[in-house]
Amino acid sequence: MKLALTIALTLGQQPVDQDALKRTVDVESATVATSPDDTEALYRLGLAHLSLNQPGKAIKPLEQLVKADPESLDGKILLARAYRAAGEVEKAKTLLDNAILEVPEDSSLRAERAHLARATVDLPGAVANFKKASELSPDDADLLFNLGEAQQAGRNLEQAIATYKKALQLKPDLTQARVNLGKALAEKGLYAEAKEMLAQVNKDTLVDGEAHYNLGVIFMREGSVAQAVKEFERTLAITPKHVQALNNLGVAADARGESKKALEWFKKATAADPTFAEAWFNTGMSHMALKQEALATRAFEQALKLEPSSNGPYVKLGGLYLKQGKKDRALEAFKKAIAATEEEEKKAGGFLQLRKLNDTRRNSDAYRGLALTYLSMGKVDDAVATLKTAVQKMPKDASAREALGDALLAQNDFDGAIAQFTERLALEPNTDARLDLARAWARKRVAKQAEPLFREVLKAEPDNREARMGLVDLWLNMGRYADAETSLKEALKADANDVQALARLGILKSRMGRPNEALEPLEKVATSNPLMFDARAEYAFLLFRGDPTNADRCIATMTDILTSEPRQPLALNYLGACLYTKGNTARAEESFKAALNVDPNFAAAHFNLGQLYEAAGKKDLAKKSYEAAAALDHVEARDALKQLK
Repeated sequence: MKLALTIALTLGQQPVDQDALKRTVDVESATVATSPDDTEALYRLGLAHLSLNQPGKAIKPLEQLVKADPESLDGKILLARAYRAAGEVEKAKTLLDNAILEVPEDSSLRAERAHLARATVDLPGAVANFKKASELSPDDADLLFNLGEAQQAGRNLEQAIATYKKALQLKPDLTQARVNLGKALAEKGLYAEAKEMLAQVNKDTLVDGEAHYNLGVIFMREGSVAQAVKEFERTLAITPKHVQALNNLGVAADARGESKKALEWFKKATAADPTFAEAWFNTGMSHMALKQEALATRAFEQALKLEPSSNGPYVKLGGLYLKQGKKDRALEAFKKAIAATEEEEKKAGGFLQLRKLNDTRRNSDAYRGLALTYLSMGKVDDAVATLKTAVQKMPKDASAREALGDALLAQNDFDGAIAQFTERLALEPNTDARLDLARAWARKRVAKQAEPLFREVLKAEPDNREARMGLVDLWLNMGRYADAETSLKEALKADANDVQALARLGILKSRMGRPNEALEPLEKVATSNPLMFDARAEYAFLLFRGDPTNADRCIATMTDILTSEPRQPLALNYLGACLYTKGNTARAEESFKAALNVDPNFAAAHFNLGQLYEAAGKKDLAKKSYEAAAALDHVEARDALKQLK
């Protein structure tokens, strides 16, 4: 489970005496009432309103000031600031641009124009104006800091680092620049330098929570959870409602497997800032870990209300909706996740973007979720098309290759699936990749390719059960019953209650024509584990073969299995055989065809369909079915072909 680790930087501010500011408003308002052209009173009144976060009230006295004294640059700057804070961006822009035309060499005008650009996310404009302002006032460390901050926001990290260092040469105790420099160094992957810088800030002051916070983020990235926790706790000691630190303490708790404790931290983060989408996302992730799916759904929905363009919550919601059977809502959620990812990439404009970690990065999660939804709706072609798009966009994503391979198997495109699993193995040469490729070759009934892959896994991992059982299944399909029996007996010697081995042993004995030896293991598995569909199907069919009056019981069992798993080829084949015995030839034919639609290489289903056609006098169709079965080494089909001729 990947949680969202917050990496935002919040700069500290000096505390404001609200009562003193209100008294100032009263005093200056009285002065302006008697002397409306008193420029000092107008300036102080506007400044006081701005300091009280009342930009709308600041505008009128500041407009009066600029009208009374058109040469007042301070008045124009303060008025532009009031316009900006009140959301009247165009007025601020016009005022500042005209002022710059009149006095192009004033650094304060350039700086305020840069702040306006920064507020409107015009990063190139902010950088250009801060750069010009710093050229006009080369000894102003604060201007350089602001330039560095704009460069950092635009992901120009090398330039930002150089600018911060220049600012610190002028003003070594500029704490904000030191903190941001540490963060920029960390973003460049220069963790050692970053930690040294931030640790020094922490030695010099006990009141800067951001240095501790950013140091904690670095420790988290390095996997030093305990050290990260210590730094986040120090952050909270200075700033008790530091929402990012609260969130990251939850991430740290989750990393230690403490889901309940993590949830407590995330709830504290959402309480501290109900608009913090990442904390809501993480709350949802914790609820998922605690199997509280309804609460998880609500948390993810809240995250999306706050950040509709974030794809991470859409992916998680899609998975929850799919699990809840809400296929239409799952489909919509996964489509929105993909759209959000594509929009994010457009905005990136080719530059490396530091995305929030609750946005699923460039991987196949959304595409795989959409494909799974299509598969659950029976839309195999749509699932394949979705995953082909994913592979096209992310050719180096092993999980996308894996998902496309699975979808192609569902489409019975064995060659296509094998090609994808082969690519995946090249990208991700691990056990799971080898097993998936081996199983694909086995589905195609190409033992000479599948067997070496299974054996390669067993050579490295002798106790790997998936590889051992996969090899047994391969031998069963090849008719190598002696090899399969030897391997199964070894497994049962190690664990007499191994249901996987018992199921296969029962099926093996049934195929060998030894029903008395097959009944006990099959009955044990079918009774203890109804989800072992192959064993249940084989057991019911074995009872039918022993006594054809069990046909209705056989049909009921196969129908029950297919209700849970509609694409179970063995149950489809046996259902056809039982239906045929009951005289329902049409439904029997449909069932055999359905089995072959799931597994075109199912020799027994081809043979049974051939017998049905032969009995119906459809010799041409019977011949095609027998030939298909014979090509898959079905001995009885070969004999039937000879007799048919």
